[in-house]
Amino acid sequence: MKLKKGISKGKQLFKNESQIIKKTYQEAFKEYIAISKVRGLSEDTIKTYYYHNKYFCEFLGKNKNCGGLDVKTIESYVLFLQEKGMKGTTINSYLQNISPVLKYCMKKGYIFEYFNIPYVKVQQEHKEIFTEDELNTLLQPPKSKDFVSIRVYTCVWLLASTGLRASELRHLKVNNLNMIDRIITCNYTKNKKARYLPISSSLYEVLDNYLNLRKGDGEDYLFPTVYGDILSRTSLQKGIVKYCHQRGIKKSGIHIYRHTFITRSVEKNVSPLILKNITGHATFKQLNNYYNSRMSSMVEVIDNIAPQLNKKENHFKKRGGRK
Repeated sequence: MKLKKGISKGKQLFKNESQIIKKTYQEAFKEYIAISKVRGLSEDTIKTYYYHNKYFCEFLGKNKNCGGLDVKTIESYVLFLQEKGMKGTTINSYLQNISPVLKYCMKKGYIFEYFNIPYVKVQQEHKEIFTEDELNTLLQPPKSKDFVSIRVYTCVWLLASTGLRASELRHLKVNNLNMIDRIITCNYTKNKKARYLPISSSLYEVLDNYLNLRKGDGEDYLFPTVYGDILSRTSLQKGIVKYCHQRGIKKSGIHIYRHTFITRSVEKNVSPLILKNITGHATFKQLNNYYNSRMSSMVEVIDNIAPQLNKKENHFKKRGGRK
């Protein structure tokens, strides 16, 4: 197991018994969640904290005092997750979602020793994107004209045309669509900042057809359940997976649409500043993580970068010994 070194930053020295605040991790977690809600963290973020901290609490056991937590505890937790068969990237995701709670405990003095989280070193994997043929297959109108089929079809078009996150798509309201100016206002975002997305002429036709079927008032969810409630992430994911498989496409993750949209935009020389505004990334570094450089694209540009052979002079003998 290779870990990025967890550097101890120091201890809180010279505290007497009366100054030490004893708090179990479960108590500290509930405290942190309450503060997070006051700060306005999204419901999805809160759910993510609950989900990932459930495993950490299982590992620690009941009534584990924060004062007993240190870098060795986290290293043991990594081994615990590895024994469950989790990959390095998954383990790091779990660590990232307990990290804010641990840092809060350090700041409050519940954890006596300051340390960095020891993340697992992993090989960066090539991110999947849709090929042109796969994308064209997915964007063909469905044979079935029922509401659920048209809803999933429209979701796929919107994801492919804007690079929206799943949570952003689920929270869209009917009145977020400005069909006159061809603008989508995305109010529910990861960084809490409203974002404006352009509607392409093709997406306009798909949305216009869907709205005629959807009806609904301005404050209604754009892609609701059949009962008018917000569509759950699981329902959206399952619907899109089924949609892809029915069309013979094995790639089915919602985030693949975002990777594909960003890759296509870069290849078509879209301004990085405009692209960052559309996707909602805070930094260009974050945006770069989503770009998937296709092998075919690299082959196309390499002749403009690599040194050129002087064709006026043949420096090599042809095969067979002939000059």
